Amino acid sequence: MQQIGESNSPVQPLDEMEQQTIMRIEEAEELIEENRRLIKRSREILASAPELPAASGKAKQRT
Repeated sequence: MQQIGESNSPVQPLDEMEQQTIMRIEEAEELIEENRRLIKRSREILASAPELPAASGKAKQRT
């Protein structure tokens, strides 16, 4: 005959795994939202920046 406490043992690791999975999902959602905010801010900064010279970053030609 099994005791009631013994029947719950296999369930606990599953509950822990589910909780860890939920925590990871929440963390991932927070990171995604943070990335969205950063991308939006980067686009705003780029849009407000003066145009960069076309030759920037290229080697200068000798005359």
